[in-house]
Amino acid sequence: MANSRGQKEASRALTLGALLRKRRREHGYTLDQLAKRIPMSASNLSRLELGSQGPPPDEVIERIAKALDTDPGELLQAAGRLGDGRAFEQVVLERLETMGRDLREVRKAIAKLMKRE
Repeated sequence: MANSRGQKEASRALTLGALLRKRRREHGYTLDQLAKRIPMSASNLSRLELGSQGPPPDEVIERIAKALDTDPGELLQAAGRLGDGRAFEQVVLERLETMGRDLREVRKAIAKLMKRE
């Protein structure tokens, strides 16, 4: 049985692949035509669209977005990343940690105010 990280990666690959295929078809490109614009082999592009390999590096996703005249952020998000290469989950956890610290500071401030009354 695959671990949760492997399952997440597979899910991201499928999500990105479906979006790539959708955008390619919207532009009326064949696999060969788009592959030449990237540049990338048509067989590699096909594997990406099928989700049979993990999402490629950000640089490749950005080249694909440029070839499709699509927002790279949309493709990066589908791949589970932000433009800086961090996983979406990592960013969310960092923000939650920051919010937790802020909440603790607010609680301390409220406790001090309550003691004054």
